Amino acid sequence: ACHFVAVDAMRAVRQRDVRAMAAQMRAVVRLNALGAARDGDAGNMTTMMMMISKARGAPSTMRRSYASAGGADDGARAIRIWPSARAVLAAHDIDVARVVASGKHGIITKEDALAAAAGTSASLRAPIADEPPQTLLDDYAFGLTRAQTHEDVAVHKVRKVIASRLSESKREAPHAYADADVDLSDIEGLRARVLADHGVKVSVNDCVMYAVGRALREVPALNAGWDATTMAAKSFDGVDVCVAVATEDGLITPIVTGADVKSLTAIGADVKALAKKAREGALKPHEFMGGSFSVSNLGMFGVESFSAIINPPQGAILAVGAGVDKVVLVDGAPATKKVMTVRVSTDRRVADEGDSARWLAAFADQFRKTDQWAIT
Repeated sequence: ACHFVAVDAMRAVRQRDVRAMAAQMRAVVRLNALGAARDGDAGNMTTMMMMISKARGAPSTMRRSYASAGGADDGARAIRIWPSARAVLAAHDIDVARVVASGKHGIITKEDALAAAAGTSASLRAPIADEPPQTLLDDYAFGLTRAQTHEDVAVHKVRKVIASRLSESKREAPHAYADADVDLSDIEGLRARVLADHGVKVSVNDCVMYAVGRALREVPALNAGWDATTMAAKSFDGVDVCVAVATEDGLITPIVTGADVKSLTAIGADVKALAKKAREGALKPHEFMGGSFSVSNLGMFGVESFSAIINPPQGAILAVGAGVDKVVLVDGAPATKKVMTVRVSTDRRVADEGDSARWLAAFADQFRKTDQWAIT
């Protein structure tokens, strides 16, 4: 698209087609703005919008710069004017593009300027009307119109830290993604048994955390991270799983330590206590700094699937979607099962796609053998 716009712009320059030149200029800036919007480059996007706004006034300026100094059909030459003539026109606030030139080679002389100042009809062309304002796609990209106003919202320091770390992660870590559908058929029965036998309510997220811990013990390749100092992957000794908790100040990831050896109810108790402290702002540094793997669950909000950004220096994070009823084949016959879609994001420097596939298989397998889970 940029190539064709550039070709049209060069043609307009050669032909001194002022309106076409202005249109092509706006088109180039629009393409840059849309590219910035696609890439999430807010700074470049704002710059492009400012340039487009300035370009709205460009047609009249360009006409004044490239308008012919001769007759109406003579548009090939730029304006040539004596300095004394320019001073006269400026003193009388007369647009130089309206003055008919009588000098040699189409130059505007002082006599032409004085005649224009005197109001001689033969010495002045009709004024050139400006183009109407353009409706910009960029206004809609920001969700604003020119008639609307906005208010700058102060960003909490926690959100600033999160934004900085996740921006660094997306910029530095080559993210690789792998999906899997997990059968939740046995989970409801398990939760009912735990409630009946132990009087404890466990959530689907507690079950996810339990399965994550066991899968990391079975496939330790994802229980690793990237050391930016040594520029090497490092394997973590303990399986410490972070769980994303939404607070008023932004997401925070408290850590369930030893998730590969704790029981289901112990993990559930840890998650509940840590989430409460996170929302109260009472977490201690060692309770949210560190960890070897992260889990982000948006299933409770009805989100079926999404991609999570790796929490550096960790090497992987699991995005958990909602359990939904799907029609599947069981022994060749259609049946309805509750299925949960999960997506693991891995740092390609730490683990490859084969590691991700093996880990997802181990994770899904945990949900097929809930009768072997450690409950208490």
